[in-house]
Amino acid sequence: MARTSFSYARLLLYALLVGILGGLVSTAFYQVLTGGFALLWDTAPNLVSIRTWEHLYPYIPLITATGGLLVGLSVKFFGATGGLTDAVAELHRDGKLSYRYIPGMALASWLSLLFGSSAGPESPIIDINGGLGSWLATRLQVSAAVGRILTLCGMAAGMGVFFNTPLGATLFVLEVPHRRSLEFYEAIIPALISAFCGFTLFRVITGTTIGSIYRFPPYDALRPQDIGTSIALGIIGAAVGVVFIVVHRLLGRWLAPYQPHPLILIVAVGFLIGLIALLYPITLFYGERQIEQILQMGTRYSAQTLLGAAFFKIVALSLCLHGGFRGGVVFPLLFVGSCVGMAIHQVLPAIPVSVALVDTMAAVTVAVTKTPLSLAVILSVISHTAMLPLITTATLTSYLCTLPIAWIASQQSRSDAPLNDP
Repeated sequence: MARTSFSYARLLLYALLVGILGGLVSTAFYQVLTGGFALLWDTAPNLVSIRTWEHLYPYIPLITATGGLLVGLSVKFFGATGGLTDAVAELHRDGKLSYRYIPGMALASWLSLLFGSSAGPESPIIDINGGLGSWLATRLQVSAAVGRILTLCGMAAGMGVFFNTPLGATLFVLEVPHRRSLEFYEAIIPALISAFCGFTLFRVITGTTIGSIYRFPPYDALRPQDIGTSIALGIIGAAVGVVFIVVHRLLGRWLAPYQPHPLILIVAVGFLIGLIALLYPITLFYGERQIEQILQMGTRYSAQTLLGAAFFKIVALSLCLHGGFRGGVVFPLLFVGSCVGMAIHQVLPAIPVSVALVDTMAAVTVAVTKTPLSLAVILSVISHTAMLPLITTATLTSYLCTLPIAWIASQQSRSDAPLNDP
């Protein structure tokens, strides 16, 4: 008994170390990204007498195409990992992630986000921090089972920075390797410790307050009729998620002949997402800040405009993922869900705007990622609403409706016995 307790205590200490390392790296990544946004999109235009966004828009396709070129050159010379599907496959196969290309992945994903890619930060953060956890496990010479736990701890530390909730971040990284919810349950407490470290370090270093990311209208009392509404919104969100999967597959087939020419492909894709941004400016970037724009000004847009923005965001995201930009799908799909949810509220104003948006955001994302537990927690926290029962209803509905449909092809059940004694 004493040996087992000491071993588990040592595992928790390792989780703490991974959390500190991952939290520092993710915070640095966020700070450099924020500074890059200010330099590229504010300071640089002013230096060449482009004072307003209206004057900058005609140049956006050239900027995004240039970004594509820089990302392509970065991958060519420094290397980068393949993304979430490859990371999940590697975790199941090897119990760890490659850390050889961490610097190249960090540079490629930073450039992707900086130059307006529609793909979000969570997949690169999983690759980078999961790789750091694997690197530390190698240096500590732990067993393969413990190494996998530390890899998951690294992922959780990074997600704790970006998801604003240690519990939601932990559940996400433990759910995403599997299509039928989490199975690496022995990693829950170590990963939670790492996620808490990342969450806390980010807020201490940046001074960011602990609270909701978005300002949703208050929803204080659960109305019985909203349970049925959440089921309907879960079905609608599931359908939108399937639309993304179909569009993603179709564009993948269309772009497949150009994959042998990655530099040409990524520059062309960069130009295309810039053209989409000329049509729907709100589709530029990965969607985190644009969700707030939908919340504050969405009622000024028609339902048709909102649905158009959602569809073209799906197209832009799919182009970025197939074209070579590095990034993930969570924040872009949350944005898509916010557009569809606001359109539903426009057509059916009796549905509270918070219910329409949060439920649809959760349902769209779960249809693709198959992470119903974590998305319920994450959306409840970032919306700062008393809607957890309704969000759970929407996520569960979407999950059940889309269970046979996989987007992350490498999601699978675990093939080994759970770790009992580190």
